Amino acid sequence: MKISAEYIKGWKMHVKGSFIGEEDQHICNNPGGTMTDCIQQNPVTSCRKKTSVHSLLVIAAAVLLLGLVTAVYLNAGYLANWIRGAAGLEFSTITILQTLMLLVNLVTIPLCSWLTLKFSDFKLFVTGYVFCIAGILGMFFFPNIAGLVIFYVLFFGFGSAVCGYAVALSVVLPLISEKHAGIAAAALISCGNISSLILFPALQGVETQLPAGQIFLILGVIGLCLLPLIYYIFRRRKHASAAVAMQQKNKAAPVSFRSVAKEIFTSRRFYLLCLLSFTFGLFATAPSGNMLHTSEVYYGLDAAGASIYLSLFSLIFVVSGIVAGIFIPKVKSKMLYTGILFALVALLHIGYFFDEPLALGMINLFIIAAFIGCISPSISLLTRDWTGPVKFATVYCLVYMMLRLGGIATIFLGGIWYAEYQDFMFPFAAEEIVIATAAVFALIVGIREIYRKKAEANDRKA
Repeated sequence: MKISAEYIKGWKMHVKGSFIGEEDQHICNNPGGTMTDCIQQNPVTSCRKKTSVHSLLVIAAAVLLLGLVTAVYLNAGYLANWIRGAAGLEFSTITILQTLMLLVNLVTIPLCSWLTLKFSDFKLFVTGYVFCIAGILGMFFFPNIAGLVIFYVLFFGFGSAVCGYAVALSVVLPLISEKHAGIAAAALISCGNISSLILFPALQGVETQLPAGQIFLILGVIGLCLLPLIYYIFRRRKHASAAVAMQQKNKAAPVSFRSVAKEIFTSRRFYLLCLLSFTFGLFATAPSGNMLHTSEVYYGLDAAGASIYLSLFSLIFVVSGIVAGIFIPKVKSKMLYTGILFALVALLHIGYFFDEPLALGMINLFIIAAFIGCISPSISLLTRDWTGPVKFATVYCLVYMMLRLGGIATIFLGGIWYAEYQDFMFPFAAEEIVIATAAVFALIVGIREIYRKKAEANDRKA
């Protein structure tokens, strides 16, 4: 039997390691195929395995690159000790510097939304990563207030936003197979937890043997050693799907941020995604922000014991997120899935209003960690399903900013309330109301989507 030119073209694309796309569907579903066709499908199977391996390698590379930056960003407490030892500053001054860095980071996130329309997402990620490494190394060479303002506040604050989760995910998704999208979303959003579980306990032990400023040098060198991973991601872009070509074409086209903003700001879906993201930031950030203190207040634990429980929380969050990422692309309605999980978190959150023994309280917390991990990939994938790959980074930068605002609200506002009234009940009540409201809206929209899909399916049959 004569093999068609279309088949040969598709087979060559797979040998090069490209996506499993429409060519695969043509080969595997070729009507009227013969035994020769079946024999020729073997390279396709091997190429699918090769594509899966490359997808996982791209995800691992992105996790290592972004994980270092996110871990430094999240572990401000460790940084405070190092800065105090390196520069001899008071904690009050260090707190001001950390707050300024957070503000620079937060202001840069919506700026990234505009930048993604003008520049390649990959170039933005590399630029942000270089700024972060320069900021970390700069703190070693200039351990004074001026140096910290320039390199920690400005360089690291700006760079950590530019190469943050939203841009990193927009770089990774077009380079991997669709079935790994959930794994990528979960792994990247929890990469700070992954790095924190491994990197910072080791550095905490090193800190007792080295001057504090040496830690900046170690972190900077680690960042430089990870630069070859950027080259690997760049190589994979040459074998990417049409999504990359669409993104590049969109960057070349005169698309204004105003037109995109008008499109999304008039959509109720955008505001629902912002609410879900803000709420996720509330309960995902709360344990790392106040668990050490609340464990000491309510259970009498010391810092070492509370840190162990916090590490277990992070571990459960990471593992459950990656496991959920395997299955979430197969879910019929991601919105309904998200609404159900939000409702379960709201129910478990009620336990905070009662005096629970230590064992029951920690079990409740770990179950919540599992549900939070399952939620972690859903909001970004919901955004991509709504916007498509071309405008994903532009829209998700704004959605992700709401997640960061939720994290700030639960830590800073909750801390201010506790400092004033010595009580967590009002923050818990406010958080419960927000979680329940988000769950109700997500469930309503999810149920409507299910009914709409059924109606559309019935119409097609008719």
